Amino acid sequence: MPFDVPLRKSVLAWILTAVVGGLALLIGFPPSDVAAQTPPCDELGWFPADFGLKDHAVFTFDGQYYLAGIDTTDNTHFAYGVSPDLCTWTTLDPILAQRPSLPWVESVIWAPDVYLENGVYYMFYTSVESTITQRIALATSTDPADPASWQVDTTFVFTPTHTSAVWSAGTWADMRDPHVFRLDDLYYLLYTGRDVDGGIVGMATASALTGPWQDFGSILTLESGMPESPTILQANGGFYLIYNRAGAGAASGEKYRFGPAPGGPWGEEGALTPGWAHEVWTGLDGRTYTSYLTNYTATMKPLIWNTRYTPPRPFIGWQIAEVFLPLATR
Repeated sequence: MPFDVPLRKSVLAWILTAVVGGLALLIGFPPSDVAAQTPPCDELGWFPADFGLKDHAVFTFDGQYYLAGIDTTDNTHFAYGVSPDLCTWTTLDPILAQRPSLPWVESVIWAPDVYLENGVYYMFYTSVESTITQRIALATSTDPADPASWQVDTTFVFTPTHTSAVWSAGTWADMRDPHVFRLDDLYYLLYTGRDVDGGIVGMATASALTGPWQDFGSILTLESGMPESPTILQANGGFYLIYNRAGAGAASGEKYRFGPAPGGPWGEEGALTPGWAHEVWTGLDGRTYTSYLTNYTATMKPLIWNTRYTPPRPFIGWQIAEVFLPLATR
């Protein structure tokens, strides 16, 4: 017997709800590169009990993982650890605890970033005077398994030179959190600082890792808050700029933007959760990982992509799970 009119309307409304809003389902889909993979332990990461970690770098050497990062108990050196599997960590002697005299009076050090080239590990970091004047400095090693092998370059320094920069020696001067990468035959240095328009992620380029660097100034200026811990990831036909928006109230937190080139222009700001001060690196298994801070420890998970969006959105975890709920209709 044919439906009466009210019943037909009800059925049509239900079908429209299912198509537009989705059925009440839980869908989990791991990308192909992490299919059937599970973490080798309850949670990857370094969770030291005797000190806290802040901005850090993870890199590999001789089949092992190494982490260098700010030790919250004493910013005069970097905490240093090694792990075979990202689960069990051995605390090594701190690095850069003994440093030579520099042309400026260094008080503490922050935010290391490690770049490997031709067997040499280049550690860029923030050198800070007691006045909180900040510069980018450099240490190198050819055997990072030995904490004492890291040697500070006493001639290297980067400070902002673009015309709108707000930076002056002898006072609080923002110039920190370096991140270095190479694209074709050019090296890029990201940093966070301040210019007349506010907090920025700045960019400089050079033909050699030790410079000289040409400062192009801001590639991202925030209308509120201060960007920190920037990193760039090339993926999905473009570049993802990841940074932490600090001191912006409800708008604070870890963010990302997508653009066609290392200098942008950048699309809308998206949130990247959980944690803050994310670093992105390649594991010994060839997968892309991110390490991030929660409660001053370093948690580590794969960074994968949610391809339901254009451009794909970064997702932290072993697989993506999405819930689709029906629209409320009457």
